[in-house]
Amino acid sequence: MNDLLLEAREVTKNFGGLQAINQVNFQIRKGEIFSVIGPNGAGKTTLFNLITAFLPPTRGEIFFKGEKISSLKPFQVARRSIARTFQLTTLFEKNTVMENLMIGQRTTREMGILQALFGGPRKRLTEKNNLDRAHQLAEFIGLSGEKEIQAGLLPQRAQKQLSIGLALATNPELLLLDEPAGGVNMEEAGVLIDLITRIRNSGITICLIEHKMSVVMNISDRILALNYGKKVTEGTPAEVCRNEEVIKSYLGDKYASARRSG
Repeated sequence: MNDLLLEAREVTKNFGGLQAINQVNFQIRKGEIFSVIGPNGAGKTTLFNLITAFLPPTRGEIFFKGEKISSLKPFQVARRSIARTFQLTTLFEKNTVMENLMIGQRTTREMGILQALFGGPRKRLTEKNNLDRAHQLAEFIGLSGEKEIQAGLLPQRAQKQLSIGLALATNPELLLLDEPAGGVNMEEAGVLIDLITRIRNSGITICLIEHKMSVVMNISDRILALNYGKKVTEGTPAEVCRNEEVIKSYLGDKYASARRSG
């Protein structure tokens, strides 16, 4: 049985004379948590932008379930069940948690103009289904007690949870998370680790960018390490953290010293 979900082949992205991504190859398998690590400027977010077609590759190709997606538009990629969050949390800040989760659903966004204006049985059924789904999502992401709070008034951890909920509202097969634990302390990060694990256990494949190595090492099945746009290594957490170039370029001297003395 083929478990390959997404594949990047020789993906390269140039910005003028700057090569942000340089001939990167990797595969993401169904049902895994695949993490991308590297120092600032390594090309991690650029890679996400290439996968989701916010940027076209200069060279190379990206395939999702065997179909080439690197020449598509962002909305076309999203319709193929790929969703993402952003490093800077993007929410409808003046709307409540429930309203955000309603807006995020594909059936809400794709409701026809005539249906939205004049209603009818189909509109009522769609709205009921979307409301039920929003309640389920609020419970799943851990915000059942904050449903009527405006998104902009939520603490940072809860905003991170809601941004993940917005992405889940599109029913993705592949969920890209850009620094889901960024800006929160380790206790709050534990809530997000639990949520990410439950998402994977529900059958959704996850690719994440994360700087908190304790998060990455605890939840990842495999890790891709980048530096200056190049692939350094790829493997299990144990394999990646033993790689000398990863230690030198990302984990740092303190990690190397602890490793030598351990």
